[in-house]
Amino acid sequence: MKCGTVFVKVISSKHKNKNMKNSSKLFAWALAVAVLMSSFCSVANSKEKLVAKATEAVENGSPDDWMLLAKQADYLIKRNIALGTAKEWVEKSISIKTDVYNLEIMGDYYAKSNLPNEAIGYYIKSMDMVKVGNPAADTQWLQDKIVLARG
Repeated sequence: MKCGTVFVKVISSKHKNKNMKNSSKLFAWALAVAVLMSSFCSVANSKEKLVAKATEAVENGSPDDWMLLAKQADYLIKRNIALGTAKEWVEKSISIKTDVYNLEIMGDYYAKSNLPNEAIGYYIKSMDMVKVGNPAADTQWLQDKIVLARG
């Protein structure tokens, strides 16, 4: 007999023995805890793999690839993992080349870190940069982020 079969037979048993009922309940609780622990470990391992993947991309990229740094920071921020690493990467990206994209990503980092004033500051910088070449340029997506950051 398989373990699952034994479990089903124990649970569906018509015995009125109190010890049997208690051991069935105990087994059910133990099984539930094991499943929850397995799920937690799986999520933790999954997050570690995502961070490792992003780190590998940065390490294998050119040291002056500001776009790669910004994209990998964005990847981590959107998944709410390794925010400290993401901030380092976006800061380095900005130090290499200030761009609409990496300024927006820095705003996203601050928004995710519950620092709305800092987020708004970076969204405004990004919006200003968009409008340098074209004052009538559409910046609605950044305006929407500012509204969300204000709460």
